[in-house]
Amino acid sequence: MLDEETMLRTKVDDLESQGRYYDMVAPLEELVAMLSVRCSGGGCHTARETPEYAAALDRLGGLHRNLGNLDRAYDIYQEAVRTSATVFGTNDPNYATTLNNYAGLQRLRKEYDQAANGYQKAEGIYNDTLGPNHVLTVSCLNNRGLLFQDQNMLSEALQLHEEALRRLQSEAGNEVAQATTLNNLASVYAKMKRYDEARTYMEQASAIYEKTVGKSSDLYLGQIHNLASMQALSGDYQGALERFEWVAQRCREMFGPRSDNLVAVLRNLDAVYQRLGMPERAAAARSELEGIQAKG
Repeated sequence: MLDEETMLRTKVDDLESQGRYYDMVAPLEELVAMLSVRCSGGGCHTARETPEYAAALDRLGGLHRNLGNLDRAYDIYQEAVRTSATVFGTNDPNYATTLNNYAGLQRLRKEYDQAANGYQKAEGIYNDTLGPNHVLTVSCLNNRGLLFQDQNMLSEALQLHEEALRRLQSEAGNEVAQATTLNNLASVYAKMKRYDEARTYMEQASAIYEKTVGKSSDLYLGQIHNLASMQALSGDYQGALERFEWVAQRCREMFGPRSDNLVAVLRNLDAVYQRLGMPERAAAARSELEGIQAKG
């Protein structure tokens, strides 16, 4: 018979594999609370300084960050960073990962100087322990590039993303990370209004995702949605329409007919239908969108 901790871990992992991130919050918080206290002999004692507790805190902070609960995530990451430093030491890849993730939260909070400091510290630890071409080291380069993008420092961002791609291509086995970097480059070129170059990079990334994770993955789904958005920006509305319609149908199949994941797709479909002179289809997309928004 499985113990309670194992059941919670299994539940959290299953929910994550299904993309049910909101539903993950309660069982993951319960797991964190459980890991913060261990029972032994005649009573319980606190046991917060364990790798399991540090990892669960980091995961919970990331979940709240991704759900937009930035204040809650901030409180969790404060403890996660302290715990990780105590458990692993301050020159360990596990500690660097917590710093990197925390910097991602600071970036969302527009605390750009703090985020840059966190990314640079994490990159230095990864570089010293794993080497300059390791995918985790390169992730910090990419993250610093995204930080520059947020501040409209596009030349600086482009330089970092190009260096990240060069390092990833120097070693085998980094295909998914390469695709992420190609998308980062596409984002820079789109902000520069160099849409043809942006689309080229996105198409390369799409091909990598299709080969590595398959068309059934949510990663590929998001990629095709982004590629369609790029086509629409460049004026290729017919090409964008075909991809938006495919993404909308996959969202319905994967997440249900009233899923929040459909919202952005339907908005884009509405705009493209109008551009192509299809008022009835545009009205149908708006009606479906209103039905989803009315569910709350």
